[in-house]
Amino acid sequence: MLPPMPAFAALLAFLAALGGGADEPSDFVAEERDEQLAFSYSWPAAVEAEPTLRARLAREMAAERVEARRTAKEDRVARGGDFPFNPHDFEKTWRIAGGTERLLSLAASTHTYTGGAHGNLAFDALLWDQEEDRPVEPAALLGAEAIAALTPRYCAALDAERAERRGEPVQRDSDDPFSACPLLAEQVLAFRDSDGNGRFDMLEALIPPYAAGPWVEGPYPLEVPFAAADLGGIPAEYRMSFESGR
Repeated sequence: MLPPMPAFAALLAFLAALGGGADEPSDFVAEERDEQLAFSYSWPAAVEAEPTLRARLAREMAAERVEARRTAKEDRVARGGDFPFNPHDFEKTWRIAGGTERLLSLAASTHTYTGGAHGNLAFDALLWDQEEDRPVEPAALLGAEAIAALTPRYCAALDAERAERRGEPVQRDSDDPFSACPLLAEQVLAFRDSDGNGRFDMLEALIPPYAAGPWVEGPYPLEVPFAAADLGGIPAEYRMSFESGR
């Protein structure tokens, strides 16, 4: 783990040196803490084995660090000593959702605190074509017809989870905005390999707080297994990376 550092340039220098002397890449974890901001960013070792992907995440990390520091500084100045300043937090953690011979599926959670009553949580996902060294959009890869076919199962899974948390069934026709099913195509989507056999067998929809329920209900990460019919529109070069769920 990287120790706290006074300058982010040192963090980037450390990042640039990673992998230079090790036979096997390891997870990357960077931390920086001072009186204004606690900043943490991490990604798994698989990213270290992909230089273009690693560089992409490093750029994103640097940009998010600049924005988090700017926000913390502005908040502290705005309080002007008349009100207590609570240090801000930013923590982003990338994880592997699944991987095939060609595709690496990553998902991330970002926890932030900017001085309010509670923190915030957001999700990201990135599907990386390791052969062509570029990102691929999951929704576009599946196609509109597959997204439409998956939607009823996704909404059913969401309603079942909401009913369990709330202790009562969800009434879709009610005036409660949290009874609606958020559009699947508008959620953060990641492909998952649930059995570790090197083929994606389900879609992971990562729904943050407030999108499907109030803050107290937390996020709704949902897994929707693929049916064989969902995979018909996937381009031939990617088809072997998928299988229907069991």
